[in-house]
Amino acid sequence: MESVDVLIVTALPEEFAAAKEVATATGPDGPGVRRWQEHAGDERAPYVAGEYVTAAGRSFTVALARPPRMGGRTTAPMVTTLTDRLRPTCLAMCGVCAGNPAETAHGDVVVAEAVYEYDEGLQTEDGFLGDHRQYPQDTRWVRRAQELDPATLPSHGPATGAEAGTWFLERLHLGQNPRTHIARRRYFPTGTWHTRLEPLAADGLIAFDNDSAGWTLTDKGTQEIRRRLADDVDGPKTLPLAVVTGPIASGSAVVTESGIWDRLKAMGVRRVAALEMEAATVVTVAHERAVPHWLVAKGVMDRADRHKDDRYRLFAARASAEVLFRLLEELVPVRPAPLPGKLKLQVVRQLTFDWLDLADVVGVPPHARARFPHGDEPRGLWEWLESRDRLGELPDALTAIGRADLAELIRTGGVA
Repeated sequence: MESVDVLIVTALPEEFAAAKEVATATGPDGPGVRRWQEHAGDERAPYVAGEYVTAAGRSFTVALARPPRMGGRTTAPMVTTLTDRLRPTCLAMCGVCAGNPAETAHGDVVVAEAVYEYDEGLQTEDGFLGDHRQYPQDTRWVRRAQELDPATLPSHGPATGAEAGTWFLERLHLGQNPRTHIARRRYFPTGTWHTRLEPLAADGLIAFDNDSAGWTLTDKGTQEIRRRLADDVDGPKTLPLAVVTGPIASGSAVVTESGIWDRLKAMGVRRVAALEMEAATVVTVAHERAVPHWLVAKGVMDRADRHKDDRYRLFAARASAEVLFRLLEELVPVRPAPLPGKLKLQVVRQLTFDWLDLADVVGVPPHARARFPHGDEPRGLWEWLESRDRLGELPDALTAIGRADLAELIRTGGVA
């Protein structure tokens, strides 16, 4: 496969498996990939690829890959190699992250409206001074993520009374206030607060504290929630998850420090939604290689604090893949029909002295220009634009460099 519409990167084997499972069609007529092809190629960057058919009958080609271990250092060379080889229209990533407790709940999926490397900056004796370079998402793609209804996802499910009870006990056990928790209405819809708490009080698991005017765990309740959490070895299958859009911060280390969110806020990004290790690397490659689009969706598995565990890992990996593919189904541009080969020849043969000006206008980076075949640079420029579905920009770009004759040639389909 010489090129793909979407290159999807994951950081962990579980994330790769979840993304592949979500993207695989469950029947001959269902949406998804019906047949995956293994591509060993350069063994440093293997991948699987296939054609993803949507429920509406659209299709796009997709490649899925992962580095041998998580982190930006191992992700960067693999993503760069595959981006140069496969020339995707969209570079994407799904997987797990830590979620800001002020913005997210366990199982929520964060879609990045911007990404940045939070530990990039200057370390001084007085502390750390961030020097962040943020990459913003296309506002049209952000809006579509905001409009996505999570109730349409297989991983979404309304909380039962029993599940709401466990959620309430766990919040108290972790020292959190269920009344002000961001997910409270998902577990206690309007009118259910008292009815769902009554069984817990009747069983002696919670008691009302008049001094604090709030519910507290009893000794029996503490033993009960500890037992429930210890027995929950498989994690949830469904959750009343939300899709959250916000900045994602990437760093080079796994964090188990509850104060991290205040530190990120103090560095200048007030409402960071998630923290992870690779998204900034992936989006930087997209920017440097002039990939037209990027998309990052990460599922919240923990809060980057001392209560970090793997109970939500598989759920978060699966839910993030569901959100990613749901958005890709709607947002991946349809590749236009290729222009006739005869027209290509007519144009490239007349760009001998103007191709550099054209490359400046359409924004071809220097490293890409250096790879154009010596003596045949106009053809290399054409194919660079073609691989990125940007040939539609040629008429205006040619007019801008004073080659209105070639712009008209393209507009008329090559009629001399």
